[in-house]
Amino acid sequence: MTNRIPIQRCQYCGCWDIGLGWQHGEALVTFKKHGMMGNRLQYLICRRCGAVLYQCVAEPYRFPPVR
Repeated sequence: MTNRIPIQRCQYCGCWDIGLGWQHGEALVTFKKHGMMGNRLQYLICRRCGAVLYQCVAEPYRFPPVR
């Protein structure tokens, strides 16, 4: 995720209080079918209602380009 937050306000409850979260454990995004080295997911979460507003991989540059 870049320095700019892509979500400013919750689309469900209208709250402006947004938190950053990470998913750990088995939820890794890999660039190989059975790869062990993965990329953690980052989430933007509304701190009032708990809605997941945005998700992305933490290090997108690690993925090879599509040919």
